Amino acid sequence: MKAKKNILFICTDQQRTDTLKAYNADTLCRTPVLDRLAGESVVFDNAYASCPVCTPARSSMQCGLYPSKTGMETNTFQPGARVHEIQDGPSLLSRRLNAAGYQAGYTGKWHLCMENGPFVTLPSDVGYIGDDFPGHGAGGWAYPQFRQYLKEHNLELAIQDRTPPKKPGDHSTFGEVTSSIESTIEYYLVEQTIHYIEEFRRQDKPFYFQLNFWGPHEPFYAPTEYLDLYRHMPIPPWKSFYQDPDSEPALYELIRRREVDWDFFQETLRHYYACMTHIDHQLGRLFAYLKEQQLYEDTVIIFSADHGDNQGSHGKLENKSYSMYDETTKIPLFIKPAGKDYESYTQSAFAGTCDIYATILDQAGIGPLEDYGYGDGRVLTPFIHDRNYPWNNEIVTEGMGAFEIVATQRMYRKDNYKYVFNAGDKEQLFDMEADPDELDNLAYQPAYQQVLLQIKNDFAVWMTANGDIIRNAYCKMNRLKEYATL
Repeated sequence: MKAKKNILFICTDQQRTDTLKAYNADTLCRTPVLDRLAGESVVFDNAYASCPVCTPARSSMQCGLYPSKTGMETNTFQPGARVHEIQDGPSLLSRRLNAAGYQAGYTGKWHLCMENGPFVTLPSDVGYIGDDFPGHGAGGWAYPQFRQYLKEHNLELAIQDRTPPKKPGDHSTFGEVTSSIESTIEYYLVEQTIHYIEEFRRQDKPFYFQLNFWGPHEPFYAPTEYLDLYRHMPIPPWKSFYQDPDSEPALYELIRRREVDWDFFQETLRHYYACMTHIDHQLGRLFAYLKEQQLYEDTVIIFSADHGDNQGSHGKLENKSYSMYDETTKIPLFIKPAGKDYESYTQSAFAGTCDIYATILDQAGIGPLEDYGYGDGRVLTPFIHDRNYPWNNEIVTEGMGAFEIVATQRMYRKDNYKYVFNAGDKEQLFDMEADPDELDNLAYQPAYQQVLLQIKNDFAVWMTANGDIIRNAYCKMNRLKEYATL
């Protein structure tokens, strides 16, 4: 094994944790490859996104900072984003890896710059070798590099039964890919990953590679052979599907589909699951390559997602952002160490997106920067060897909304309780042990007012320690004068 480890980070887009058996033993979604990976990994059962929106979460992966500090608080070119291009500098993940002698590679979704503009900061601009895909690119299907790949391999992409044009804000576009698996964006991304790793392995240097799928984020374009697995499968509604919408913060109405019934979400889920199974099979192809080249055991593999997806939960919510339920804020997180015969287990300690940044650097043998540390991240490596490693069990997810409406939000999780601050709207408090489906908001129940006050104070302490930019406003709005600078 090389003195320094190879590192592969695989990131999906908008993947619910309950699509994986590691988090939901009864899931209908089939992901046998990821199930096997979980069986070789530390599985973090309480991992949360830094923000349940693509650009902010991905900025945290590259900087190790919460979005409020990068300025990329919503998707690029949307009103809540103060910064539309990721800022280059020595603290970027790629720059730190380069400085330590790593070959750093990247393919797939970037979404950390505008698609067009005077200053478009792409992976190749910040030290990565690989592919440049600005913006979102209609799920990757529209990029000229992908179209060129199809042309060079005499492949024709055919997608039938596409849903009609959607209204602004709707987020359930789907269709069936009737052409070959080789004509899909998922297959192409794995081909690109193998291509770059093949180049890297010939060098006398370790590699870091980041593979970023656009799926299972919509459009849910599912190949026939995977859609056939789910085409007629009945999928029961979530427990929260029938939740009373009027009991929730008004802000959440922005992503609610009151006009549809469960049949609508059932059909989108069939395509969503099919897309996830397709991604899983492509990962099987990648892992087979790594094993054939005797790279698998020498490689740390980290698997995660940027955020989750509502898919009809909590009274017909769709998409993400504007709500802070676990369906969108929780993320899968597996860490497979280098080596073989690792005894996998599930770790309940709270982890977050910024911790992925810190852990990648630590696994590469790269220490914290002076006056920067690992940003807001904490190193998760000790959990590989110590299941009971001492840990401060607090985690935060930020929100600034999406689309045309800017809305400051924070989710603070400490031990069993989860508190949601929606500036100018209803607050929420859930006992996650007694109520894992988040159906009973305790924030307005007299018996929980002392608990609510305590967790608000605890959050104020966390904000002070971690430099949250809304701290003073939060304390004033909650009348927490002992923690506010007034």
